[in-house]
Amino acid sequence: MSERLRALRALIARRLPQAAALVIAGDANRRYLSGFRGDAGLLWVTPTDAALVTDSRFWEQAELEAPDWHLVRVEKRATVEFIADLCAAAGVTALAFESGETTYATYRAWRRRLKGIRLLPAPDLLAELRLVKDPGELAAIRRAAALTDLVFVQWLPSVRAGASEVDLAINLEYALRRAGAAAVSFPPIVASGARGAMAHAIPGRAVLAAGDVVVVDVGAVVDGYCSDMTRTVLVPGGQPPAGAQEVWGVVRQALDAGLAAVRPGATGVAVDAAARAVIEAAGYGERFGHGTGHGVGLAVHEGPRLSPLADPRVCLPAGAVVTVEPGIYLPGRFGVRLEQLVHVGGGGAEILSGAPVQL
Repeated sequence: MSERLRALRALIARRLPQAAALVIAGDANRRYLSGFRGDAGLLWVTPTDAALVTDSRFWEQAELEAPDWHLVRVEKRATVEFIADLCAAAGVTALAFESGETTYATYRAWRRRLKGIRLLPAPDLLAELRLVKDPGELAAIRRAAALTDLVFVQWLPSVRAGASEVDLAINLEYALRRAGAAAVSFPPIVASGARGAMAHAIPGRAVLAAGDVVVVDVGAVVDGYCSDMTRTVLVPGGQPPAGAQEVWGVVRQALDAGLAAVRPGATGVAVDAAARAVIEAAGYGERFGHGTGHGVGLAVHEGPRLSPLADPRVCLPAGAVVTVEPGIYLPGRFGVRLEQLVHVGGGGAEILSGAPVQL
């Protein structure tokens, strides 16, 4: 944690030299820097001080999880009053804040209360630090991926005719929690038949039929870190819809092309282009609407971005963990998505998702 704090201070000095302090309010960023896992509070960072501000509900937890931080108790007063007090005590005249984690209402309250203090948006300081996973973070992600693999393989035989999407999704989440996951990375997606053409379908009462194409997207949280994996499978006992095997094969080729493009120094735009080119060449370009992947860590969606909309100047660093997840979605018919979780190693993509990729 102390190394992360030093890195953040160096980044502030380089990117926001005019800022005398930074307020951090995002849950994942707060945990990344301090180790504190509570869902309320903020961090106050200056070149010489590091304070965790929280209330009585989390006081003992903060003492246990953030022993190296100066703890400030906020009770029966608005947090903005404490920020004002901290600014006054430290002589702060320019305060940086996480613009991506701060609501407009909160910003307006700060503007009203923090008179004479410049508010400086800092949208991506922590995101930049979190791109590269240290050995402990990578180990936690590996555990989350391994748990997801194990549970998915055990759960897969329940994907059969007569089962409902919602029951399958509930049972999958229950199995993950029983196996040791602290939570799921997101509510599991189980989307069958035509509902699979909705990339982020919410499991419903639809009942699976033999031969249906089923998209399953799932992830687990272990030690605070997420996994993310998608498989597309057929319900046994019937014939798949026309074109399903062809589409699945195209997506598999696109997945392999995207994985082959992952390496340190590659851009997210380039990785996306490698996977997208396969789908476009097969005539399905208009049916692949989302980006090819995203970073995974304390949040299931974080940097770096693998997309045609990604910053072309940003390269994948060694040590990042990303997904590669091309898909084809045919409205009224079915959808296919395949997703691997990978570590960006020196030799390219190290696949962390071990569950079989097969139709």
